[in-house]
Amino acid sequence: MAKGPDLRQKIRMKERWGRWKRNLRFLYLRLLRLKGKPQEVAGGVAIGVFVGMTPTVPLHTVLAVLIALILKKSKLAAALGVWVANPFFLPFIYLLDYKVGQVLTGATPPSLAMSNFSVPHLVRLGWDISYPLLLGGTVTGLLCAIPSYFITKRIILLYQAKRRQRKESS
Repeated sequence: MAKGPDLRQKIRMKERWGRWKRNLRFLYLRLLRLKGKPQEVAGGVAIGVFVGMTPTVPLHTVLAVLIALILKKSKLAAALGVWVANPFFLPFIYLLDYKVGQVLTGATPPSLAMSNFSVPHLVRLGWDISYPLLLGGTVTGLLCAIPSYFITKRIILLYQAKRRQRKESS
């Protein structure tokens, strides 16, 4: 009797994995087929990855597209690059950001035992968490954006060369 739900659960997991694979492949192909120079597309992805690694969650896409607009990079690629911080990876990214920020600032983790509910104490507690998180997010964002630029540019150049070769052979 226990085999029924277990089998259905396995089927559902397999279907979910299949959807994830299709979505990732779609995003990959969408990125490869973007119009523009490889430098513009790779720059957009790097901007998206950088912003995705910062703790600005409700504004990730807006910030990435705005920065890409200002720097004249691919806005769509920036919006796609932000998805490095998807809901599955976000807790790990924030933990990494905080730990890196903590190392850089030398901050000790604040005590979350609330004994003082005054506004100045709550503001200080928020800053003790936010400052290392923002600093760590900036550093990890830069460390992830730089290789993502070069990797994306290389992939796009290879794809374009392969596509050009196919056209010439036809």
